[in-house]
Amino acid sequence: MLFRLMKISIKYISIVLLAGSLFSCDVLDQEPQQSITPGVAFTNEAGANAAVNGMYSRMQEQGYYGSDFQYGADSYTDISIQNGFFVEFIETDAKNIPTSNDLIEDFWLDAYQAINTANEIISNVPNMTDENFTQEERDDVVGQARFVRGLTYLNLLTLFGEHDDTGSAFGLPLVTQSTGGDFANVENIPRSSVQATYDQIIADLVEAERLLPDSDRDYNAQKAAAQAILAKTYLFLGDYANALAKATEVINNPSFGLNPSYTDIFFSDATEESILELEFNSLDGSSLALFTIRRNEVLPDPALVASFDDADVRRSLIAPVDGFVGERFIKAEDFANDANPAYIIRMAEIYLISAEAKFFQGDEDGALADLNAVHTRAGLAAYADATDFVNKLADEYKWEFFAEGQRLGAITRLGLFEAIMGVENFRRIYPIPFREFNIAGNQMTQNPGY
Repeated sequence: MLFRLMKISIKYISIVLLAGSLFSCDVLDQEPQQSITPGVAFTNEAGANAAVNGMYSRMQEQGYYGSDFQYGADSYTDISIQNGFFVEFIETDAKNIPTSNDLIEDFWLDAYQAINTANEIISNVPNMTDENFTQEERDDVVGQARFVRGLTYLNLLTLFGEHDDTGSAFGLPLVTQSTGGDFANVENIPRSSVQATYDQIIADLVEAERLLPDSDRDYNAQKAAAQAILAKTYLFLGDYANALAKATEVINNPSFGLNPSYTDIFFSDATEESILELEFNSLDGSSLALFTIRRNEVLPDPALVASFDDADVRRSLIAPVDGFVGERFIKAEDFANDANPAYIIRMAEIYLISAEAKFFQGDEDGALADLNAVHTRAGLAAYADATDFVNKLADEYKWEFFAEGQRLGAITRLGLFEAIMGVENFRRIYPIPFREFNIAGNQMTQNPGY
């Protein structure tokens, strides 16, 4: 546990750097923290852009898209098994996550730190007096912050909230106000309802869609990225008409499309498949290869491997790696430099969102066509009909998105979690981390069953 314990301790005491993380906090924690005054950062356009870089840097943390968000979810489902000794992976693989699990605690903390940085941008950029900072540029910066906040709340809700029940009180604590840089005094607030949480996510993403440019950039949020996450949000909400409308806008965008080669998505930089990637490089690497190639914490589940058709090209990205025993996930193939991106949203998911929305609106032919667009890209014969469509869709999430953390949300949304995982249905979401209940004045309530 030494590696992770060192990482967590450093995070708690780090001094914030303007061009790096910019803002750091321990969520809803009242203990004193290091911080800088936003007035220092938000004096000119350069400061605002540094804040944006800091926001994406928060998303790059190991606890978020650096590895834990994806691998925690996959370890919890039928995608991966572990053969190492890190307790947090042992616990997720056992499908019995305690409230002290490091994966869920780190994700919760790093996700809220990204939200808090977004809050500072949203609050401060509109009031800046830099005359050279145009309204279009300000809109782009604020739009990216609204996107990151909406995306991150969706990720938190689908893992920690009863997202499949809009009548549930077990949503998220919605922190949406600037703290003025004083993260030692983040207000302790109770959980909002699931519906209120969805309302906040949609409000953020709709505003992001309005503000962001219609661009083909891959490493910063743009209009298509906001539309894509809106489509995903509406799908989780069961609003199939709006999910389909937004998915269709993305599908019709000429800047993006299904990449002809599946393997090329992962061995090339920012193909047309990627609507948004989170970039890593050799100086600022992800931990994606660390846990699945250099270590044995995230190994392919034999049942996953056995489920592939012999003709499925996606199976080729589970393979041996020189110097290591057994097959590994090789989507994160750069284990020498760790310059492996995180795929936040790609076109294959948009086609599957469209397929699901069409199916539940009664358009089986349209749903089958969208599903087959992804299925046949993998070298497989098209499905002839929509028989057992929900299970076909769930299988596609398994084969298409292994090692990307998408399977858990899909099988939960489709009502298949208990049947596939063989554990109690309350475990379809994570428990709220124990440390949140140790904060003086906390108003947190735990998820039912934990």
